[in-house]
Amino acid sequence: MNQSPQFPISPAIGRWPSPDLSKAAFVAPGAVVVGDVEVGEGASIWYAAVLRGDVEKIVIGDRTNIQDGAILHGDPGQVTVLDRDVTVGHRAVIHAAHVEPGSLIGIGAIIMDGVRVGAGSIVGAGSVVTKDVPPRSLVVGIPAQRIREVSEAEVAGLIEHAERYEKLARVHAGTGTETGFERSH
Repeated sequence: MNQSPQFPISPAIGRWPSPDLSKAAFVAPGAVVVGDVEVGEGASIWYAAVLRGDVEKIVIGDRTNIQDGAILHGDPGQVTVLDRDVTVGHRAVIHAAHVEPGSLIGIGAIIMDGVRVGAGSIVGAGSVVTKDVPPRSLVVGIPAQRIREVSEAEVAGLIEHAERYEKLARVHAGTGTETGFERSH
């Protein structure tokens, strides 16, 4: 758990279990991870992300990346689960929902309570998801609507993206050298 020097840790922090970050590839300075949070092998939590496991548990799968400014929280009896190889875009919000393997939650998207996003799905940037998403679906809009099936090539690309983020996370942590997003010069 990281904290900003001008804001002391809440006295309530000791009330909940400590997050298990032992398998994470990288937890950025300035990310806030509090309470009952379990993070999988090679997962990453980026700058200014907030994972608040104070009301209910949060489970982050292997190689899942929670990008800058994302917020995860839950409600009593509704564990927030992100399975393996999930990408959560910048500023996205996932609240008491389950995101299945290899899915992408776009920048600024909101996944509401009780929703299940099927494996290999893409939630478009800025979308608000209020009902379950079938596997391999592209959903967009407010409220989000399914507009097409995600192709096998796109599903493979989503997994590859998560693998690249694990490499980038290890560079940020000082434990790797290949960013996964090498630029050509």
